[in-house]
Amino acid sequence: MPKIETTTKTFEDVLDAISNKNLKVTTPTKGQTFKVGEANCEIMTDSILDKENLNLSSIIIRLTFGNNSFLFMGDAEIKNEKQRDWPKTDVLKVGHHGSNTSTSEAFLKQILPQYAVIMVGKDNSYGLPKDKILERLQKQNIRIYRTDENSTIEMVSNGKEITSNSPFSSKSLDSLQ
Repeated sequence: MPKIETTTKTFEDVLDAISNKNLKVTTPTKGQTFKVGEANCEIMTDSILDKENLNLSSIIIRLTFGNNSFLFMGDAEIKNEKQRDWPKTDVLKVGHHGSNTSTSEAFLKQILPQYAVIMVGKDNSYGLPKDKILERLQKQNIRIYRTDENSTIEMVSNGKEITSNSPFSSKSLDSLQ
């Protein structure tokens, strides 16, 4: 976890679970690596500690399996994206649920993903994902998968190819206007 605290119920639940399992909290740092099965994971940025904007403390992880790569952005925002140069990535888990505060054009031009996954609740009160982000993804011909439309999204890699259990979003730019 990043070295930042809050008083939210979710944060308190996480602390309770850690305590109940007698686990030790560690803070990953940029460049650290670990394995998940045969896949390699790398911490891509250090958290930005800002009590006014907890999204900036998101830990960004890149997973590679064979020739395929996945970038998990959490709630990271444009300020996080600007922390480094980014490698090309096949699948992007879009930052901050498709909010206007993430997924900049400059970032997308660096990573050049084939697929974007947006985790967002149906009819959410924030109006996410934002049309501006969907348009940005579509203009780069990125296939968009959304949990509000497709429920659970499963992206499967054999190290050479990536497949999904869900149809990608077929909304055209015209339907966004």
